[in-house]
Amino acid sequence: MRSSTQLVGSSTAFGGRLRLRWLLYSAAVQQPPQMPSDGLRSANAYASTMRAMGTSDAAPLIRACWLSWLAIETVDQAEVVKALGLTEVQETSWAEGVALIDEVAHDGEEPFSTVVVTPPMQGWTLVVGPYFGLPHTQQTAHVTNLCRDLSAVFGKAQLFFHSEQNDGEAWLIAEGGRILRRWISEYPELAMGEPFGVERRLLDAYGITGKPEDLDPDSDLAGDWAATWGDCWATTVAEESSIDPTSAAAGTGSISSMLVAAAPTFE
Repeated sequence: MRSSTQLVGSSTAFGGRLRLRWLLYSAAVQQPPQMPSDGLRSANAYASTMRAMGTSDAAPLIRACWLSWLAIETVDQAEVVKALGLTEVQETSWAEGVALIDEVAHDGEEPFSTVVVTPPMQGWTLVVGPYFGLPHTQQTAHVTNLCRDLSAVFGKAQLFFHSEQNDGEAWLIAEGGRILRRWISEYPELAMGEPFGVERRLLDAYGITGKPEDLDPDSDLAGDWAATWGDCWATTVAEESSIDPTSAAAGTGSISSMLVAAAPTFE
């Protein structure tokens, strides 16, 4: 990864930092600071974006410059929390949780300490945070094994990384304790399994009949494809395989049931 490597920090879940972050953030929500008058974070740009996406300030879509998430096929939020060993769990509103997701994604000191758990969405529960970022090589093996093990318990578990900064895309699809596919665009040598579904169709449409990890990295085809990944983003795969959180808003009755928690440490 390039810009997103700036997010890498200690993996220790500091409970005190989580509490401090949450207190400061909650206070900011109650008394929001003046938004800049220009740039993507301006109030006008934000409002326009929300209108364009068909949502409102009350139920914004999940977005972050670097968005990492785990998707588990279950509606049992409590079981997900238990299975992951999350601690210091606190309930928050959907809007506050979405904003915190973006704040954690930009944390240059402890990006792996905090995760946000969504309410059930179309039969899936998502856990969002850099903790699940496949491209962070110091944790790739950990989250890969975690996702595989979760799929043995829940049936299906998936990992995704999507960069709005064009830093790369990644996904892992696991079912029944088996990894069907892992792809990390920045590290093709870490690929596992065979492309299938929308990934396979988009590769074929681009003229890539084999696996992208087998392409000559110096070839014109590999270079052209890597410029846009043939429009095969993590969100594209997620939309077909589970749920794309950047296009699915909270359902009725779930606006206040996001959870913020401290993530466990990993070796």
